[in-house]
Amino acid sequence: MILAAISLAAILHRPAPTVTCQSGAVSYKFVGAPGTQFTYSGKQYSVPQRGWIELIGHGRDSRYAANGRELPLDVWPIDDFGTRTVPLPKSN
Repeated sequence: MILAAISLAAILHRPAPTVTCQSGAVSYKFVGAPGTQFTYSGKQYSVPQRGWIELIGHGRDSRYAANGRELPLDVWPIDDFGTRTVPLPKSN
């Protein structure tokens, strides 16, 4: 009984876990015409036939490049899952 009481007291007196929230997007869903090319985090991608590609976010990268222009990512809203849907500009 004493051992159970000591164990219970130890559990109840533990400090609460620290919660760390992700600031910014967890991932980006780039949407565009199949074959549209863009660059994110130093790598070039091409939109597949389904019309979108989702990439894990890199906290330091807040821009992407498409059609020879560098564009911001933080202008698009974040959904409940931490994803920003980024419509890619149409090719010229």
